[in-house]
This record gives sequence, structure tokens and C-alpha cells, in this order.
Amino acid sequence: MRKIYRYFASVLLGMALAVSGMAQPLNIGGVALNNDIIGWGDLYELSFTSHNYGTARSMAMGNAFTALGADMVSASLNPAGIGMYVDGDASFSLMVQHTKSPTPAAGDFLSNEFKDKNTRFGLSSIGIVLPAYRGAGALTNFNFGFTYNRIADFNQNSKFASFGNPAYNSMANLFCEMSNADGLVTNADGTMPFGNDPYYWGAVLAYKNGLTNKDAAGWFIDRIGENAFIDQFTSVETRGSIGEYAFSFGFNFVDKFYLGFSLGIQSVNYSRNVYYGENYVYGTYPSGDEMPYQLEYMNYLQSTTISGTGVNLKVGFTWRPVNWLRIGAAYHTPTGYNLSLQYWGDMWSETFSAGSNPDGYDVGKNGTFEDYVESPGWEDDGRNAWRVSSPSRFMVGVAATLGNRLIISADYESSLYHKIRLRGSPISNLDYRDVYSSLFKSSNSVRLGAEFRLLPVMDIRAGYIWNGSALNYPEEIYTHPITKSRSYITAGIGFKLSNSVNLDLAYQYGHSKNTLYQSFYATNDFVQIESQPVVTDTFKHIAVLTLGIRF
Repeated sequence: MRKIYRYFASVLLGMALAVSGMAQPLNIGGVALNNDIIGWGDLYELSFTSHNYGTARSMAMGNAFTALGADMVSASLNPAGIGMYVDGDASFSLMVQHTKSPTPAAGDFLSNEFKDKNTRFGLSSIGIVLPAYRGAGALTNFNFGFTYNRIADFNQNSKFASFGNPAYNSMANLFCEMSNADGLVTNADGTMPFGNDPYYWGAVLAYKNGLTNKDAAGWFIDRIGENAFIDQFTSVETRGSIGEYAFSFGFNFVDKFYLGFSLGIQSVNYSRNVYYGENYVYGTYPSGDEMPYQLEYMNYLQSTTISGTGVNLKVGFTWRPVNWLRIGAAYHTPTGYNLSLQYWGDMWSETFSAGSNPDGYDVGKNGTFEDYVESPGWEDDGRNAWRVSSPSRFMVGVAATLGNRLIISADYESSLYHKIRLRGSPISNLDYRDVYSSLFKSSNSVRLGAEFRLLPVMDIRAGYIWNGSALNYPEEIYTHPITKSRSYITAGIGFKLSNSVNLDLAYQYGHSKNTLYQSFYATNDFVQIESQPVVTDTFKHIAVLTLGIRF
């Protein structure tokens, strides 16, 4: 099966050839590596919007509001819906989200299925719409709205383990091959500085923890025997969200044609903690003369934070040819992001002194000694920030009101994910254009919703959301889990507490299908080091409560 590599080869190729002559560069990646940059996969995940958040009413109806309008979510879908408000409106939506991320067993060495979960409380939507003009001419009314809508959520935990792997598939071998291929060196006294390229900090940490060693002939491994078996553990914790603050203007022309504009300012807050560990197991331990120092385990922890803002424009219209039918369409420009990145890592290990301790380490009573090394912090911001352009989106919708009791609505959306662009970064010559052109395509989404007035003071609602794949090769192995598709089943109920107060409840059940991925790999024509591929799907249970006041 083809691997989808990091596409950082053009940069690494020049560095490797300059340092090591004819040495062939490695394709290196995986969820436990390459956390020191904003990769093309990160840009895709930050851009993948399912439009499943909003008010309880909109979420219960699958957010199929491109034509329906008159909801706070309209500012992030079709701002023409802001013009449909007759009165002023304010609403506040709280949510609780429970996420499960199982990783089933697969391959020859993987354990049983690991299930991890996470529960978070947050704000789904808040906003106010104010009438600015009422008239008797062609312009019936003009409204202004200020809203916040959550448009993406990254809160998730996942973990998995693989037991009994051969020694050559250790991450120590990967760092050893990297150090040889790229000609990494130590000082004359054996020390090794971190330097100003965090791409190599993992290799530096490996050396400082005894996973690799160096002599005049090059880099080698002397604390892990070739007959060792490796137990590998991986855990990934992501946090954060993208929220959009929208300044919207909605115009109503004789209750037939609605026109709207939104300026969207998005706030990105994303963090990822990746833990990777190895235990080294022997059926028969090597003798002290054969291997005086023997690694017991190593643990590698990395932390990445991506934050910043993005700006976009939205324009849309809704036409009501007859009183019971609405037809709407909207266009979202690409969102221009300015993102900063913070990164650090640490590694710790325990080594058993099996021989005469020739290097004079401070050995404890149990015959072991520990190493703990923390990297410096790295930050890309200011002039070194990452500048990104997310895909543009086009959506159309239709909504019908039948008998003053039933509303049905449907939306279609096309998102041009192959048009994601990296406009600037602190790494010269880094350009993901070929990645998106070859790996990605337009994604199609469908949103369906219905509302039925069961009683004069109570409505029941249901909906469905489906986000199709944006990948040309969804069955391949990627550097980390990439969303292939998402679907949501939604339901809710609304109560009219008075002529001006509404209370709405909604529930969503979501399922994200993700690609195969690996903890790490390092490959070229001569090297094949890789962990077992796994797949981690995501299941979300979301409950939302909205209090709305008309005035």
C-alpha cells in the first residue's frame, strides 16, 4: 500500500545532500513525529468544517438553514437569514460534548481494542440581532447582527499499543538512520546541542537518553539488543476549537428577496500532546560483557500549540417566490489565517547497568539509572507566522412550510479542499500546493432538517448531516488520522415559554471515519522502519441548550 508522506522532501533533500554527500534522505513521519511544524494534514483538519454546531434549534434540524434563515447560525451559513428577523433577538447556547475514540486491533502485533473518551463543556453559539430600519418601501427592513458560532471542535483522546515488535522497528532505529542520513554530529566532548532546527530535536533527545550513540564510523545502537522485542504505546490528546465572530447585515425586500453579508473573524485554538513509549523485552538478557548498558524503556512526549485568527467574507441571498417556499444560496470566500506555532518535547528513559559500569554512571540500588532531557521551546510567530488560505465554499438550500405546522429544509454544500494554500511560513521553499492538488478534491455535504409543531407551545425536530470525503486516496496510510467523512443524526425539542422567550434542546450523534495512520515511519530505497498502521474513528454525543429572547 502506498504511503502518503510528509511532502517535506524538497527541503530535506537539499539539507541532506549538502551535509552528507550522496546519502539518500529518508521519508520520515507519523503521529509521533513532525509535530514541530504545521503540516499539510494540520491545515486540512483546521479547514474541515462540518457546520454541525449552532443553536439548539439549528443543530436539531441538521443546520439545514441556508434557505430557512432567522437563526444565529445564519451568520455562518447564509447571512441573508439575518434579514428575516422581524424583531430583535438574543440567544445563548451551552453544550456538553462526549467523545469516544476507539482504535481496534489490527496487524500481527497490535493489542486488543483501546477505547478512550473525553467530555467537555463549552459555548456553541451566542448572538444578538438588532433591527436597524423598518420602512414601507422596497426595502422592508434592515437588520444588524453580532454572533459567535463554534465551527470546529478538536477535543479528543486516543491511544493504542502494539506488543512484541522486532527490534529493527524501534524508534531508536529511526533516529539512528536519520542521524546517519543527515550527517548529525556531536561536539568533541560528546555533548550534542539542540540547535535551531526542531526537526532534529527528537534525534538529539534520543542521543541524550542513550537510544543512539556515535563514533568515528557513524551512528549506531548499543543499548538495545537485536533479539529484543519492543512493546510500543501511543497516546494522542487534542484540545481546542475554532470559533467565528460574525458581523452580519441582512436586508429584506418586500418579504420576497433577502440579501446578506457577513464579515467572519475566526479564532483558532488548537493543542496536541503526543506521547510515545517503548519497553524493551528480552527472553534472555544479554550478558554484561556483551552489552554493559541495556535500555529498559523510553518515553517521548511532545506538545504542539497552534493559535491565530482568520478572516473571511460571506454573501448570500434567499428568494421566496411563494409564501411557503424559500430558495437560498451563499458563497464563502477562503479564510485567510495567520497562525503561530509553539513546540517543545522531552524524553526520559531507564537503563540497566548489566556489567562493570565502564562509563561511571550513578547507578541505583536496583542496578538502573535514569535520564530525563527536555528540549527548549520553539515558537513561530510575528514575521515567522504561518499564513494559510482555507477552501472557499458554495452552498444552496431550499425550505418549505407546509400547513403552518411542518417545515422541511435541505442544503447542499461544495468545499474546495484541493484549493487550500500555504501562503507563507518560516521554512523557505515549503509549498504544499502539489499535495493538495494530488491528494485532495472538492467535498460534498448534505444537510437535512424538519420541524413539526406538535402543540402551540412545543415543536419537535430532526435532521441529518453528511460530509463527504475530500481525499482522492482515502484508503491509504497517512501521517496521522485524516478525516474521510462525517455524519450526524440530530433531534430536538423546542418550547415557547412565553410570547418572547423560547427554550430549545438538541442532541447530535456524530461519527467521523478516519484514514489509517502510523506512530512513525522512516523509509527510502534502503531503509524500511515503521510502526503498525491503525485506524481511530471518532464518535460524538453532543447536547445543547439554547435560551432565546425576542424583543
